[in-house]
Amino acid sequence: MADQTHLLPLVSVVVPVFNGERYLRASLDSILAQTYPRLELLVMDDASTDATAEIISSYKDRVTPYRQPHNRGQFANVNDGIVRAQGEYIAVYHADDVYDPTIVEREVTFLQEHPEAGAVFCLALFIDALGRKCGGFQVPTEVRGGGPFDYKTILNALLLYKNTFICGPSSMVRASVYKDVGVYRGDEFGIASDLEMWVRITERHPVGILGEHLLRYRFGHGNLSENYYRHRTELERYFLIMDQYLKRGGKNCVSPAALAALEAHRAEDCLMVAANYYILGRRVECRQILGYVKATRILASPQVQRWRLLILLLMMNILVCLPRIRFVADFFHRRWHINKYVKLTPELRSLLETK
Repeated sequence: MADQTHLLPLVSVVVPVFNGERYLRASLDSILAQTYPRLELLVMDDASTDATAEIISSYKDRVTPYRQPHNRGQFANVNDGIVRAQGEYIAVYHADDVYDPTIVEREVTFLQEHPEAGAVFCLALFIDALGRKCGGFQVPTEVRGGGPFDYKTILNALLLYKNTFICGPSSMVRASVYKDVGVYRGDEFGIASDLEMWVRITERHPVGILGEHLLRYRFGHGNLSENYYRHRTELERYFLIMDQYLKRGGKNCVSPAALAALEAHRAEDCLMVAANYYILGRRVECRQILGYVKATRILASPQVQRWRLLILLLMMNILVCLPRIRFVADFFHRRWHINKYVKLTPELRSLLETK
């Protein structure tokens, strides 16, 4: 029987990387081991200064390399990769994650079976810096079953649960959809630009979420998201994105419970920022942001740990009236910023905004 591979849609896998020598080979090997036979692998080196370029060159014609003349930043680098992609489907995978051999095949199958879907994602297992399994993502009831899911369903779930179910580094998007919705807006949304992209896509196209753990998502090695969350003194970009999409019409299709959950999550994030200000000894800013936290907003939604947050709110309001207590600041630092036992914090669980 003649080989029919050429009849399959071409998949372009874009892998952005900057100084990724430690895990790049494991990621590329897993992508090259895919069961799907028609695939191009574009490795976008963002002007790395370590051995990344040498690792890429060792794959010779098995990958299509591109080296930026100067550092472009994560999402500008991804945008350049999408422009160069030749495939009907474009997957943006990460240089520090490890992919199941069937992920491309499973995602292509979904898009072929659901021509109305603009993109598809899957679930991830967490691994630490040494590759040890440390849990995994589970999807909320509202987005189980694979989909495709419409904008209303995704937006409500994002408000209720934050982004704990759309796994960015598992994305496969139709090339036509990227042309339809435009590029990643790294200058505007920073580290959360991929979350904004997923919301932008779901405004116009349903998306699928496969209930299978088809990649191993690495954390605990000082990647971009972990560095961002360490002693963060701004609210998560998640809130900026949700607020923008609610203002442009999303509010008409969300439930009161979802809106209450958004405000409860915002109050929780204000408390995390206040704790970071306290760690840094910036009591004036700590007091200011505590002024935005209302107990009624915390109590209004069961999507947050209400009594824990109320106790933290009371404690913080007392602490800012006293001279800074060093051992309390040290406790906060250990509690939220030292991953001593390699366990996932709530912030790490929601870091699927990006990685």
